[in-house]
Amino acid sequence: MVNPVGLRFLPTEEEIVDHYLRLKNHGGSNTSHVDQVISTINICNFDPWELPRQSRMESKDQVWYFFGRKEKRYNRGERQIRKTKSGFWKKTGVTMDIKRKRSGHREKIGEKRVLVFHSSGSKTNWIMHEYDAACLSPTQNMTYTICKVHKKDEGREISSPGSDIDAHSLSLITHMNNSGGESSTAASEVGLSQSQTL
Repeated sequence: MVNPVGLRFLPTEEEIVDHYLRLKNHGGSNTSHVDQVISTINICNFDPWELPRQSRMESKDQVWYFFGRKEKRYNRGERQIRKTKSGFWKKTGVTMDIKRKRSGHREKIGEKRVLVFHSSGSKTNWIMHEYDAACLSPTQNMTYTICKVHKKDEGREISSPGSDIDAHSLSLITHMNNSGGESSTAASEVGLSQSQTL
């Protein structure tokens, strides 16, 4: 799937969990439009540089999204790594809560883990943000996660905990403001407007 000219697929963390991940986990006919946007793969079957070809959407921003089956991989002190053909993904930092901002009490709707790809004994510039939806009722079965994979530029930092706008999104908004384009508010709403049109 190719993004329309001028649009970027930049959902917020709340939209990733509440819109895409929850619909995928509920299954049935509700998932047809999210499956058109995000591929379902076993991410460890591929090295990170092979992942862009597996994405349903082209990305000029070097960011790709994938659904993956949820596995119990963090039971042993959250240190388990995931191997691929040429290296492994390793968790870094603490697991962060994703909270719904529209509700007054900011309920937790999911979690985010940051993983870095290691190859030939050293860290690479490939980063993965793995999103996991929280069960809000006993009947919900959360089977899938969403993995947001990107290749970090040399000068770009991983987003800090609690930050809504990661360095990638911020650079897009800054570029749009400096080039006389849309306002930063409009730019931050692209993820929402894109998801509503799908």
